[in-house]
Amino acid sequence: MKKLRNLLVILMLVMSASMFGQETVAILPFTASEDGHPSEQLGKAAQQFLIGYIQKKQKHFKVRPLPARDVNVALHKAGITQQTLDNFTTKEIADIVKADYILIGSVDKAVEGTSSSTTGMAISTKHNNVVGGSSGTTSKQYHATVYISIFSKEGESLYDGNKANVFIDTTPDSWKNSILYMTRHFPFYK
Repeated sequence: MKKLRNLLVILMLVMSASMFGQETVAILPFTASEDGHPSEQLGKAAQQFLIGYIQKKQKHFKVRPLPARDVNVALHKAGITQQTLDNFTTKEIADIVKADYILIGSVDKAVEGTSSSTTGMAISTKHNNVVGGSSGTTSKQYHATVYISIFSKEGESLYDGNKANVFIDTTPDSWKNSILYMTRHFPFYK
């Protein structure tokens, strides 16, 4: 009798866990451009970065991100690409990827210029020989703007924001800082 009771308790726990499991978010590949040219690679990098961040900081989020591969395969099978995304409602997308929330984003990254610095020195010796040298560095300056929209599975808009670099940055991945800033404003952030 005790084994039967324990088995029933375990069965009830499993059933309640599946009924009240953590909600999911499908983070779609970001639409991305680098210097005005579409970049599928940057879009998938942004998708992977955000999924990884939410997984790493799971205690701060009330949702579990779906794996990028599962989301991308479901979209591909349904015929949804970056070019056809606007032909589907967010409710249709949520049904296709089987998620409670849909996150759609974009990254626009551009090189705004370069900066150079040169340093030099010269040493004069006792016999009027001059020994010298110089060195210089050139670095690219990037500007990035990130846009993110979050929708419920019913299609209701829950969040719509954008963030650009405050300063021109010399880091090519400066867009990551904009994403990190916006995560604290997500509706499922604790």
